[in-house]
Amino acid sequence: MHHIKFIVKCLCENKLRTFLTSFGICIAVASVLLIGAVGDFGCGAVREELDSLGLNGLILSCDSGSIDENEIGKISEVGGIEQCAPVTIDTSRVFSNDDDVSAVVWGIDENAEEVVSFELLCGRFINKGDIKSNGRVCMIDQTLALELFGSENAVGRTVELLQSSAVQSFEVVGVVKTGKGIMQSLMGSCFPAFLYAPYSSFRSEPDFNQVFLKTDGEVPSDELKTSLVRTLGKDVTVTDLASRRSVLRSMMATVTLILTLIGAISLFVSGISIMNIMLISVSERTKEIGIKKAIGASNSDILLDFLLESVIISLTGTLAGTAAALIISFSASAMLGISVTVSSLSVFRALLTAVSLGALFGIFPAYKAASFRPVEALRR
Repeated sequence: MHHIKFIVKCLCENKLRTFLTSFGICIAVASVLLIGAVGDFGCGAVREELDSLGLNGLILSCDSGSIDENEIGKISEVGGIEQCAPVTIDTSRVFSNDDDVSAVVWGIDENAEEVVSFELLCGRFINKGDIKSNGRVCMIDQTLALELFGSENAVGRTVELLQSSAVQSFEVVGVVKTGKGIMQSLMGSCFPAFLYAPYSSFRSEPDFNQVFLKTDGEVPSDELKTSLVRTLGKDVTVTDLASRRSVLRSMMATVTLILTLIGAISLFVSGISIMNIMLISVSERTKEIGIKKAIGASNSDILLDFLLESVIISLTGTLAGTAAALIISFSASAMLGISVTVSSLSVFRALLTAVSLGALFGIFPAYKAASFRPVEALRR
């Protein structure tokens, strides 16, 4: 305890120097913690966005031609396929009154909601009756509803599609959420609007562009791909979206790691500043060191004094940086409506790094102070 009181007194004698050194560490620690928090948020946001868009199974498409209803039946019987949802995908202008929006038009069946993760805001999904009756009904996403009607609740309204040089009218029976709102907020008008309608409403004998497949998770993706190619007897491309999602998560994690390493460079620079300040302190206090040794202080006592001083400077800056990171992340979450949090593990690592940083960069100045001979120190 005597050591701590003495060290605090010494630090207070040079308030400005101590403050500037700790402030440098504060900025470095806050930067690293915030980079980690933003990286965690980004990885989580991408994962939720991909899940919300249904990117969690397989997509089958023909390398040439298309897939007909007979082939859809064969695909659904392949072992390991839990659900099969054929789709036709096209782009079209969607009209309502004097407004028109370019949208991606999906021709789907009643199984689509089992494969693609829709979040229904109002109304209902496309059902089997709509498919059988070639119903001119549709679901639109939140983006399209707001663009055309200025409101999310567009159930009962009518939209018109430009299909093959002909205009077709569709009644809106449901509105689904646009992803989780993250891509929409980041990309704005660049993010496409979606319209979902029964595939039978576009043509009597549909040829599908793609088939969305939901797997049971028991059969490996490679085996499923082989089975599907064998069943259809023609060249098809099977995309494993789960693996694509894993690759994207790995990329996000790599970017976060690189940014964290860049932030760690500032920690290293702060450590150098601690060493520099401590060397200056040793030079200024050589007589004090000589007096202490003359009255019986050991080398280990001198070493401990300066080492603790270095650790306290580092720890003070780290605590301030941690507090700043927590305040900034909390404020950003409250103002932007997102969840950016500094994890308790990151805080623990920051405190551990602070002690290590202070000890590592303070050991040389402390050893130099402890190595002075009393007579030599008193003469300076």
